[in-house]
Amino acid sequence: MRLTRRLLSVVALFGLIVVLIRYRQSVEATIEEAIGDGHSEILPPGEDANTPKNRQLPLVILPFVKTEEEKKAAIAAAVEEKADAADNAASGSKSNSFAFTDSDGKKVDAQPFTPPPDGGKKDGSAVTDTGVDEITDVGAFWAKWSRDIYATRPTIQKVSLSGHAQTQRPREGQTTREPHHDHVRNSEDDIDALRRLHEEFVEELEKELGNSSSRGQSERQWNGSNIFKGKGIVMVGGGEYFGPAIISIQMLRRTGNSLPVEVFVPDDDEYEKAVCEDYLKKLDAKCVVLSHILNKSTVKVSQKDDADLKVTHYQLKSLSVLLSSFEDVLLLDSDSIPLLDPLTNIFWTEPYRSKGMIIWPDFWRATESPMFWTVAGKSSFPTGLPVTSSETGQMVINKTTHLAPLLLATYYNIFGPDYYYPLLSQGALGQGDKETFFAAALALNSSYYRVQTPAGLLGRHDGRTEKGTALVQHLPSDDMEYTSAASIRPAFVHSNTPKMNAGHLVDEGDLLAVDGVTRLRLLGSKQESLNRFGFDVERAIWDLMVQTGCELQDVLREWKGRKGMCEKLEEHYKLVFGIREAGGVSGPPATGEDKSH
Repeated sequence: MRLTRRLLSVVALFGLIVVLIRYRQSVEATIEEAIGDGHSEILPPGEDANTPKNRQLPLVILPFVKTEEEKKAAIAAAVEEKADAADNAASGSKSNSFAFTDSDGKKVDAQPFTPPPDGGKKDGSAVTDTGVDEITDVGAFWAKWSRDIYATRPTIQKVSLSGHAQTQRPREGQTTREPHHDHVRNSEDDIDALRRLHEEFVEELEKELGNSSSRGQSERQWNGSNIFKGKGIVMVGGGEYFGPAIISIQMLRRTGNSLPVEVFVPDDDEYEKAVCEDYLKKLDAKCVVLSHILNKSTVKVSQKDDADLKVTHYQLKSLSVLLSSFEDVLLLDSDSIPLLDPLTNIFWTEPYRSKGMIIWPDFWRATESPMFWTVAGKSSFPTGLPVTSSETGQMVINKTTHLAPLLLATYYNIFGPDYYYPLLSQGALGQGDKETFFAAALALNSSYYRVQTPAGLLGRHDGRTEKGTALVQHLPSDDMEYTSAASIRPAFVHSNTPKMNAGHLVDEGDLLAVDGVTRLRLLGSKQESLNRFGFDVERAIWDLMVQTGCELQDVLREWKGRKGMCEKLEEHYKLVFGIREAGGVSGPPATGEDKSH
């Protein structure tokens, strides 16, 4: 009798184990089926579809060590969960969390996921219900548009000029531009061929991003992409640009701004681990290797001579803005120094909120060839344009409302050195990307705000001549609400000749007068700085340069081997600004509210 009871107990236990094993297999099959419906595995952040599959489905932990009552309750709960999960999968419920039980029998939610549409691809795109590819990441976005850019590449001979446009200030009282003398030597057939290719690319923009309800409006609306999120700062770094970029980011933080910063470096050769993963990380900034995104395309785009599309120098800026993760972007040159918090003073205010794009002026008259407007599809030279050219030491853009002009500006830059730079500047001083963003907005009738307050000038006298050092650019919101010149606050100092590169400054003679002895301030006198900015901006910059130069003199590749760099920086600081305070000197007002006169 006892043997029979024991046998029955063993059989019952064995049966229970079989039931549990079958149940477990059934649950796993249900989960796998639900996930498999998407035809694409959901990957954790930082892992792509090409990563070897060394992960498993979440395990359902069964309560083998529970009492009989607990076992029954756990089984009932698990069956209920399985039924709910199956119902959700079958009905397309928005709740995509699967619940499991832990070793204590408590429900535990697995990481929620959203299955991709059927036909999901592993190249970063997915097929929608209409069969049209939907871009789901920056790599796929670039793969698509790089093909379109390459397909409409100019095939005519390079734009040649009969002479260079003169670099001139506007005439006194002149506020709007006039057609400049045309130096372009190319034939009408060349210009027409360039126009047709430009038109093809714009047609692709129209097809993909055009807002049909705004056609014919003076300020055309364009659609964007949902892959870009949030607000942030974009810079180009690497090599000699790392030093000034670090100073700019540190000055940004002194305004009280905490927006993330993406510093784009062209390729792995210019990625410096100690800078990117240690120093910049402390400033809430990170390096983005541009080539890692460009390589997602079948079109080879790089700095190398064998590339399908060769890009370098100025051309990298538009690509960095385009391929950054942000929706709202402040582009800063590495040598452009913010004086006010751009979040509260630009992104949150007019005119940016309504215009979606802000451009700042240069000193010089615009010198584009009238042929550019023919290429851009304009029947005549546009009227009412500002007399001066633009300056892209800083530029603000909303990539949702202005993705089309940004793509067109990228098109201009990729083909800039041979075609669009000479068309837009005709060899005048500063020829490069400076006019491409403004020209693209005009070509597509997109909204923009061009700051009207002229750029200011900061400089130094070396004992022989007065030399310009930096431009002062002003706050758009003050500019728009103009009441008096004194009410318009400076927003940026673009220090480009020389750049605030600590290693270069101490070795290349820019800090000394022609007598070889007298030390120079580069951004005007202390009193001028106090009057203009409300604080000694040059001393604040130098405080950071001494700190950064001494910390990184043996770390930053470009500074290694510069003997006595830290000592030279400290010596200049002491002779020009006095004893350096232990905690540094004050920077821009953190609130960004104080007006400087």
